[in-house]
Amino acid sequence: MKLQPLSPLFGTQVEDVALSQGLDNDTFAAIEKTYNTRSVILFRNQKITDAQHVRFSRRLGELEIHVLREFVKPANPELYVLSNIMENGKPVGIKDAGNYWHTDLSYTKIPSRGSIMYAIEVPHKDGMPLGDTQFASTAAAYNALPEKMKQRLTGLKAVHRFWDRYLRERKAAGSDVVISDERRAQTPDVVQPVIRTHPFTGQKCIYVNEGFTVGIVDMPEDESRDLLKELYAHCTKPEFTYRHKWQVGDVVMWDNCATLHRATVDFALPQRRLMQRTTLKGTEVF
Repeated sequence: MKLQPLSPLFGTQVEDVALSQGLDNDTFAAIEKTYNTRSVILFRNQKITDAQHVRFSRRLGELEIHVLREFVKPANPELYVLSNIMENGKPVGIKDAGNYWHTDLSYTKIPSRGSIMYAIEVPHKDGMPLGDTQFASTAAAYNALPEKMKQRLTGLKAVHRFWDRYLRERKAAGSDVVISDERRAQTPDVVQPVIRTHPFTGQKCIYVNEGFTVGIVDMPEDESRDLLKELYAHCTKPEFTYRHKWQVGDVVMWDNCATLHRATVDFALPQRRLMQRTTLKGTEVF
């Protein structure tokens, strides 16, 4: 197994590993250690079945089934499908998802540990891949904060909410979606610390995102808005980011505590995109 950095501060490409095969304990332990410390891992040239995708993911812990049940695979509901492909007049996956900075499931009481995405079809134009995913290290961003700002953020908490962003996204896509009160109740607002401690490394990470954070608890609205805007801009400075250009067969796993990510939606049919991911259950936020 060889390791190559994806960027100076975070991200690693793991070479000479086939995820379709059963990994020995030492190899898996090395991968998990790299995952915890480098936040984003890339495996190129993989060819895995749904069962193998789930099997590898489960070695890292229990898996989530996404709240949007209509976009999971019936035979393997742990697999959440992201795609612009239509079959029999219906989407095979969620379209145009996540084209804003966010971290998966921050709007739940126990957010996910991370996600593992597999590229099955990648759109292209003039020979170049489209639909890049951008990542930002919130751990590196925290380390770079002035000491005065670190002290200001200590102890602050923020409200995270799901349905507001989902509905805005669907409306922008031209879809008239109505969410029942019953479904909204499945994902009520949650309060998370603004500075989160990584459960495996102890590293401090900035834990707010423009996708799901709606305000700072007990802070005037204008002050909250300005502070969040400042933190979003800080976390996504070029020195803290890595932009991934997908290839068919890529498997990318990312840490939802120590990173933000967003999709680049610069493609449309007949340019097809088909991805699937598992989501790792996490631990309560501290």
